[in-house]
This record gives sequence, C-alpha cells and structure tokens, in this order.
Amino acid sequence: MSDGQRSIECARGPVRVVLTRAGRELVKVETFAGPLVRDAESGPDLGTVSAKEAVDYLLSLAASAEGRPAREALSPAMLADSATVTTALLAIARDQGRPRDIRRSAITWLARRRSEQGGVGAAAAARALNDIVRNRDEGENIRQHALTTVAGFNRGEGIPTLIGFASDADLWVAKQSMQTLSRSGDPRARQFARTAVRRNDLPEEVRTELIRGLGGDYATGADYKLLRDLYPTLNLDRDRDAVINTLANAGGSENSTWPLALASSPTEPVARRRRAITALARSDDLRVKDALKGMLDKRE
Repeated sequence: MSDGQRSIECARGPVRVVLTRAGRELVKVETFAGPLVRDAESGPDLGTVSAKEAVDYLLSLAASAEGRPAREALSPAMLADSATVTTALLAIARDQGRPRDIRRSAITWLARRRSEQGGVGAAAAARALNDIVRNRDEGENIRQHALTTVAGFNRGEGIPTLIGFASDADLWVAKQSMQTLSRSGDPRARQFARTAVRRNDLPEEVRTELIRGLGGDYATGADYKLLRDLYPTLNLDRDRDAVINTLANAGGSENSTWPLALASSPTEPVARRRRAITALARSDDLRVKDALKGMLDKRE
C-alpha cells in the first residue's frame, strides 16, 4: 500500500493532496492542510503545482477513477483558486457510466458553483439538472438528488422550476416535486401547496404529503383551518388520518378541540374515532387528557 504516496500542493495555500496506490491502482485520495509528516513509506513529493494543473488532474480522476477515490478527488479540486470546474462537473453529472456516488457529488458541487466566472453559467447548470430530473432513462436515485438540489438553490430560484415540475406529465416528477414543495418554507411553495391540496386529480399519496407538509414547522393558523375545512371533502382514509394526526400534534385550543369533537361524534365510524383518540393520547395538554378520560368514564 505504501508503493507511491504522492502529494500535490494546490496554489491556494498549504493544501496537500496525497495519492495512495497499491501497485498501479489508485486506492485513496486524502486532503491535508499544512505540512505533512513524511516517513519511510512515503512516496515522492511532486512539489507545488499550479491550481489549474492540480484541478485538471483531480477532475480527471473524478471522471475516470474507480470507487471511492473518484469522489475523494472532487473535494480538493473545489478548494483551488482561479480554476474553472463547472464544465467538468457538468460532464460527470451527465455521465450515466459513472457511479451514482460520484454523480451525486458532481451535481451538488455543480449547483454550488453554478455562477462561477468562465464556467458553464447558472442557466446551463439549471437546465442540466432539469434534464436529469425529467430523464426517464436515469435511475430514480439520481433524479431525486437532482430535484432536491434544485429545491435547495440558496436564493430560492429553484422554486418556480419545482412548481413547473408539479404539473409534469411524468407522474413521478409531479409527485416528487409536490412532496418537496410541501416541506418547503418558501412562501411561494406554501401558497402552491395550499392550492394544490384542494385538487381532485393529484397523483396517489400526494395529497397526504401535502397535508403533512402544510401542518409542519411552517404552518399558520390559516393552514390548520384549511385542513379542518378540507376534512369533510376527503375520500381516502389515509388523507383523513393525515389531517387527524397533523391537527392532534399541532397543539393549541382549536386544533385540540376539533379531533376531540371527532372522537366523540356519533356520526363518525368507530375506527376513525379510535384513530382520533390514539392521536390525541400523545398530547401533553392536560385539558385533552381530561377530555379523553371523561370519554372513557362515560363508556364505563
């Protein structure tokens, strides 16, 4: 394993990359800050090279090496100053012959560096991710990562793209984008989810995700009212259960009163009333606990 530790120092500063080979096979790429302690098994020190030379070499490893070293080569390549990386990252992201692990890393870095000077440009990077999401010949793992990456654009510019995906003829794209939008804190995504949850043509299980998303960390009183008003129109038990659980977990007077009324309603099926009681039983609200105890006492 000691047959060829080699180091490359990027021009950005005291950053060294050590390549470990077993015979001719590259088995590890390590990145260090500052000087290295050399020992008898250390390979030759290749000295300092320019940032461009180092990055070109590391990206060539990312594009061709086997296994873990390919991914390990990406991080130091991203550290160098004055080097253009998005062209190579785009090629790796699109290359269906490369492992999923390295492609996911390339997609992530492409999104982070999409506005670099002299690179492919933010618009081209966004189009590439859009193409990956829509490409049915891609594995769902890569498509999902590309979609999640679009959702995570740091200035929110991916939200309109996700809203566009939500109406896609490809049901997988539509479902995944709606689920992602439902969990977003972006005001545009929140408004989209409020409108979409009322639709009658939603893909399977999407309304359930929208209900849970609307009642999540970003929920407002208006969102909870929307779910209470939506309940009578729902036809599927999983959607009704999602409303019951969401409101029971939300806390607050109105959100507790509603499932309590449901649990004691003679017009609701027994199984649904039991589900409401089960959801409420997790509450720490003393008023809720007393109300549930009163229901049990009446049955006795």
